[in-house]
Amino acid sequence: MALTQVNSLEFHEIKAQLKAYLQGQSEFSDYDFEGSSLSTLLDVLAYNSYYSAVNANLAINENFLDTAVLRENVVKLAKLIGYTPRSARSARATFTVVVQTIYGTGANGRGYPESVQINKGVFTSFTGESGENYIFSIPKDLIVSVNTLDGKATFTDVVAYEGIFITDTFVKTESERQRFILGNLNADTSAMTVEVTRGTVTDAYLQATDITTVNNISKVFFLEEAETRRPEIIFGDGILGEGLVNGDVIEVKYPTSIGTGPNGLSGYSFAGTVKDSRNTPITSGITLDLTAVPDGGAAPESIDAIKYSAPKFYSAFGRAVTTKDYEAIIPQIYPNVQSIVAFGGEEADPPEYGKVIVVIKPKNADRLSISEKDAVSKKIRSYSVGAVEPKIMDPSVLFIDLVSYVYFNPNDTRRSQEDIKQIIYRTMETLNASAEFNKFGGKFKYSKVGKIIDDAEPAITSNITKVRMRKNVPVSLNQRFNYKICFGNRINAQLDTPTLETNGFKRADGGNQVFYLNDDGLGTIRLYYVNADGSKQYIGGNWGTIDYTMGEITINDLVITEVVNATDNILQFSVVPESNDIVSLRETYLTLGIDNLVVNVIDDEISSGSNTSGTGVVPESSYS
Repeated sequence: MALTQVNSLEFHEIKAQLKAYLQGQSEFSDYDFEGSSLSTLLDVLAYNSYYSAVNANLAINENFLDTAVLRENVVKLAKLIGYTPRSARSARATFTVVVQTIYGTGANGRGYPESVQINKGVFTSFTGESGENYIFSIPKDLIVSVNTLDGKATFTDVVAYEGIFITDTFVKTESERQRFILGNLNADTSAMTVEVTRGTVTDAYLQATDITTVNNISKVFFLEEAETRRPEIIFGDGILGEGLVNGDVIEVKYPTSIGTGPNGLSGYSFAGTVKDSRNTPITSGITLDLTAVPDGGAAPESIDAIKYSAPKFYSAFGRAVTTKDYEAIIPQIYPNVQSIVAFGGEEADPPEYGKVIVVIKPKNADRLSISEKDAVSKKIRSYSVGAVEPKIMDPSVLFIDLVSYVYFNPNDTRRSQEDIKQIIYRTMETLNASAEFNKFGGKFKYSKVGKIIDDAEPAITSNITKVRMRKNVPVSLNQRFNYKICFGNRINAQLDTPTLETNGFKRADGGNQVFYLNDDGLGTIRLYYVNADGSKQYIGGNWGTIDYTMGEITINDLVITEVVNATDNILQFSVVPESNDIVSLRETYLTLGIDNLVVNVIDDEISSGSNTSGTGVVPESSYS
């Protein structure tokens, strides 16, 4: 008998094959393997084979991008297809700064100083909800002239970067094999400047992103990630980019980043140094106006993100031709992307031919700010080809609100009803953070959610969960309100019970009365208020329509003066879907309405044995 088949790599199976081989030899035909020392030798041989197989498998896996585990290998494989992992990114905030100077005596007589300077370095600090302090800095001195009429110096569009600017200095030595690796793991290379001083001449070097535009005298550098996870700068060789010579001094300045922590913060205090043209420090009369909250902060690109983005970036080849190219390139120029989708303008409603619609959901907000849209639009145009025009659209967040009636057997648990309720809340929060939600192209799977609720606690016997779809619409008060709300899913038409519900609001011609909207099941929107006895009093008029098949609501001519019990004047439109499975269409961003989640925990009297006959037990209706 020979060992001709290798059909197992598990330890016990390897040992069994070795034993079977020896038992097939005449010398060991009647040998007791289990009771002898030879069994120990078989263990050693089996372990050796097992470890060799595992090591070979790991080594092979590390040679392919999809299966590699070590970051160093993932980065090297991505490098082969021209992809550089994104470094950390510092959050950026934009300010308008007004400095009131003092009328006094200067070199030119009485009057205001000629100019005001804000020194580079620490500019301001932000404080998070948990008390963390974040330092923001500016990379260079800022100088503006003083208005001679009122003595004010106004700095507009002051961009401050989270972190402190660090300078790394290198000296080119031709006798050594040098590598220019930055000293900080969280360096933000997108805000990095590189200068090379040769003798008395200092030149700024730019990062090369397209080698077709690089020649032997181009003052460029290439950027990679070293095996230490730190960014590495590589200069030209005299063919692709100008080469360095002995004695060149390289100065690299960059901000450090703490990640996503500062994103979205609004509480700040000025911490910079200001002086006027008379060299007099200014410590008062400084007003800061935050025109764009901190945004864009991100940790270095993760291993999973590299695996996902590198092939897509390679297929785009530095050009945005297809919608998938836009989805691959934009996270490189705006890393604070939580989810992104792109589709052709011909798919929009109404169609916009010649455009690519890009919808971006940032990590810390529902939509991009105007300044962020402008910045992304300008950068992405350099990748677009032909006459295709990219257009950035705000995401349409579709909330899925659940009301769940959860039955449990109290004999099977020591937990109270409140404990079980909290377990379900935590389970839903975990589900909402999973890959199923908080993204474009997601799907709410009703049967799966029902099973997740049942499995949240062993004592749960069943659940009846009702589903509603909700859109939050910001209202401009005291202005005529005409709006179209698209759910992207069919709406259930019910003649006996209105499918549409809204929160309360007050009208310009309705005094202090609180009004609501619903539908009649035939496609007409109705306006009403609630009488003292609980009955509804409908107000005549053409208030809008509802298209159940298209999943669209149109509201006509409402002048709203106040949205009752709502923050940011949000009017909520809630409807019953025709199907409990809900999909996200185009720009629709799917998420669970955790804030509106209602869980009712009920004693299952039949399962607990307290009412085995079932008399008087009326299960909750399955209809919303």
